[in-house]
Amino acid sequence: MLRIDRRLLQNVDWALLAIAFGLVVMSTVTLASLHVGRAGGSVVVRQVLWFAVGLTVMVLLASLDYRRLVRAAPALYLLGLAGLAAVFVLGRTVSGARRWIVLGPMSIQPSELFKICFVLIVVWAITSRWAQPVGKLAIALILPIVAVPAVLIIKQPDLGTALLLVPVLTILLVGAGLRLKVLGGLALAALSAMPLAWLALKDYQRERILVFLDPFRDPLGSAYNVIQAKIAIGSGQLLGKGVAGATQSRLAFLPERHTDFIFAVFAEMWGFVGCLILLLCYVLLLLRGFDIAATAREPVGRLVALGATALFAAQVLINVGMVTGLLPVVGIPLPLMSYGGSSMVASCMTLGLLLSVRMRQFQ
Repeated sequence: MLRIDRRLLQNVDWALLAIAFGLVVMSTVTLASLHVGRAGGSVVVRQVLWFAVGLTVMVLLASLDYRRLVRAAPALYLLGLAGLAAVFVLGRTVSGARRWIVLGPMSIQPSELFKICFVLIVVWAITSRWAQPVGKLAIALILPIVAVPAVLIIKQPDLGTALLLVPVLTILLVGAGLRLKVLGGLALAALSAMPLAWLALKDYQRERILVFLDPFRDPLGSAYNVIQAKIAIGSGQLLGKGVAGATQSRLAFLPERHTDFIFAVFAEMWGFVGCLILLLCYVLLLLRGFDIAATAREPVGRLVALGATALFAAQVLINVGMVTGLLPVVGIPLPLMSYGGSSMVASCMTLGLLLSVRMRQFQ
């Protein structure tokens, strides 16, 4: 007979789950107002079904001891790399990018699911004996672990997800005790490599950066998405235009409105007040995550929770920044809001890691 320790259930972070559920409800309401291509309103049904899958995976991860997951990180990392490599053989090309593997009626984006493997492998590497204390030697050994998946993801191409690994790695290193002097040296090295990075970018990626610097450089081309997003956000004003009045979104002036630019859709419908509520939900979710990390009793749990929270924080900041024109467009979904099965499952897996740490704080 299966026995469940009651202390695990007593330590479930219901506030974290309530906030996440609220975000999914707002996502569902927003998507229900859109008719995206031939799919029409079926995106809502798919989003709900993917959320159900994500809940199942979240419960599974929460039921597992996070320390076992960290010990299994090398195997999970290799499995994640296999998924990234399989894209080049089995992947489907959409809008010039080869990121998805089609499995029957559904498609999976391995780079989204790899984010969880990345957090676990970095925690495993940082907490290993050979990485103590965390300094230059540890960084030299960790960088190849980061570089291999980054190259595979950039080749898809998916520059946004590859760049997302950098802030998560940085926060984990700082949380592990890396001296700021060493971190500053890494930052200077990265800045010095910028000219080479510029040459390595594809033409459309360079154009996105130039458009960020000059939004009206190509208003009907590469800058169209950002300009329409700003119009949608601004037209929402204080209380929004409601579902029926959101012309930018409903009349499809705004491209990718159900995925990367869903924040602009939400802003047009519910205005400044609605955006405050949405961002407040994210702030509360991040505060719960940082609190779980702060109250963890041992380093592995603290770093797992910190990495999971950093993953959420980086995605929210980058997505909102690019939609509002504060950052270049890099194609990062808004967690628990943007339409996408892989993104939804990855977000639920991140919540599962936080719950796993929170539920075992008494151990």
